[in-house]
Amino acid sequence: MSSPTLDLGQTPSPDPASPVGGATAAATAAASATGATPASGESPGSSPPPDPDRTVSSQVGSPAEQLILQRDLNEALLLMDFISGRPDVHIWDIGDIKYPVRADKSAHGGSTDSGANPAPTLPPIEVIRRICALRYPPQENLSLSERADNSALLLCVKDKLNSIAHPANGLTIAYTYMFLEETAQSTGDESTEQQPAVIIEKGTRATVAKAAYPGLIPSAKRFRCFHRSVARVGAAITTLSAILLWMVVYGVQLTSRFEEDQKSATDVTSQIYALVDKENAAIAAERQSHDSVPTRCRAGIDAQSNQVRLLCNQWSYYQARYEKSINDVATFANKWPSDWLTVPFPTSATLEKNKAGDSIATQEDVQSITLVLSAYASYVLPVLFGLVGTIASFLRDISNRITGSILSPRDETLAIIRIILGAIAGLAVGLFFTPSSVAAQISSGAGVLTLSASGIAFLAGYGADGFFRMIDAMITRVFSIDQKPTPTR
Repeated sequence: MSSPTLDLGQTPSPDPASPVGGATAAATAAASATGATPASGESPGSSPPPDPDRTVSSQVGSPAEQLILQRDLNEALLLMDFISGRPDVHIWDIGDIKYPVRADKSAHGGSTDSGANPAPTLPPIEVIRRICALRYPPQENLSLSERADNSALLLCVKDKLNSIAHPANGLTIAYTYMFLEETAQSTGDESTEQQPAVIIEKGTRATVAKAAYPGLIPSAKRFRCFHRSVARVGAAITTLSAILLWMVVYGVQLTSRFEEDQKSATDVTSQIYALVDKENAAIAAERQSHDSVPTRCRAGIDAQSNQVRLLCNQWSYYQARYEKSINDVATFANKWPSDWLTVPFPTSATLEKNKAGDSIATQEDVQSITLVLSAYASYVLPVLFGLVGTIASFLRDISNRITGSILSPRDETLAIIRIILGAIAGLAVGLFFTPSSVAAQISSGAGVLTLSASGIAFLAGYGADGFFRMIDAMITRVFSIDQKPTPTR
């Protein structure tokens, strides 16, 4: 006996295959089995309803059959393939299924009295075998009742398979396969001048998924292109952010060293003047010396006391570091690639010409460079790292959904919203840090705020939902939205 097959999608002819004809046939069959007579309101001259046991000569089914049941068969096959590859669930978890038995037939092993004998129970292996035996188009010798039984079995199995595959389902599995676009193509015979080479597409899971949900093909293709574009843009933004962070951190270290060396040179200078004043107080006024520290520590070093000489050595070291830090900051602001940092924030020239024609740097320009770096630390870097965090979260979420086969069409819209919210979150982080506070941290030599602001922005972009929940809670506390107004007397 041949395996039962299922007609799932052809245009019906005006015979019992139509839904109305099937319903009338089922009602007539039930009336014949119970001995009931037709209602008195029916026309005695009307044609008799079709027999449900009549063999359907045409392979053409209704549009609903093609739209739903044919796709249900492909979906059931995808679900069985998905479940069989998972270690936590098994295909035999489908359990036993009661196969329907007609009241007027015992073709499936049941009694003609369906009330006395229950429907036979199919073990999992038999259920799987019957589903795998279903074909489209069906055999021509199947009656309407057999086709209905196969359809009912298919719907029951699909429902059970979806519950086993949870949180995945047939739609997400098919969409994931279409998103990945599994390809397996082979080239036919070599091309000739009259017959070009033919590309033959082999059957893949993506092919079955497209047959199950053809309406999702444009969405999956668009989402796949969007995913690739986001990945490329994310790589470019990450590279730009890394280079920009490297230059800003290096500039922060240079300005921090300038502040440290300036403070050290100033402290040693004060110690030298204090020691000279102490020595001048012990001698006569005509023998006192009031030379400046550069004169004492350079030209007049031989006339100084031992203590002053020691301090002059320290002063020369810190002064050389101080001048070197000024030149390094000026070089940083005028040499590629760090010179383009000042393009969005124009400043005056940091190198000037002296009388000898050499380029020298002034310490006044260091503060201007510090303000430029603080602007990058407060606004530019947080926005970029907010985007980096958002893209990282998006790519990781898509990867997890692909692994679990739970990718769905709505993820495309959610991804666009998430990227926009991540950029907003990164920009909002800069609102909590002013450029003056960044410059103050840089002046102390910490350089921590640059990393902290960017790090917070990355976290805000990565978890944009949590960031905006925090904003909602802050609004509730600041504006006392939930507090009831006190009644006035």
